[in-house]
Amino acid sequence: MSAVHRAALVAIALLTLAGCGKEVGRIPFTSEGTSRATLELEAGEIAFWTSLDIQYQGSPALEYRIDLSQSGHLVATAVCDPLGPKSVKAMWSEIQNGDTHSQSGSGKMNCSAKLPSAGPTSIEASLVFTTPPTALALTKADLVIRQ
Repeated sequence: MSAVHRAALVAIALLTLAGCGKEVGRIPFTSEGTSRATLELEAGEIAFWTSLDIQYQGSPALEYRIDLSQSGHLVATAVCDPLGPKSVKAMWSEIQNGDTHSQSGSGKMNCSAKLPSAGPTSIEASLVFTTPPTALALTKADLVIRQ
């Protein structure tokens, strides 16, 4: 591949990521649990990404359960699948060898939320296995908030 083709591919990748909004916050996870963050967000669409590094066996089901509150009132919710399809991927690696799976990188999940107004927004996110794997090595499963 020529240098011109490589430069064109890099430019396309950067434009694609730029069209996905910028990262405004991140809630880190290294295991199941619940975490919170308060972010200054604009009204409108919130995109949820995952920054994932996981190895597992079996067919688990994993979810982020997300509640967004403003002024003490729940204004939006989302349920996202970090192991599911991603509409955009960055530095993504996925390997399957029989029943053993590995996923690593960042990806835009097929879920979002819409905020009715701008301002400080409390985000409570839980990472939950609804079907556990038979074996698991979870290094990172950060929920990334982009707007």
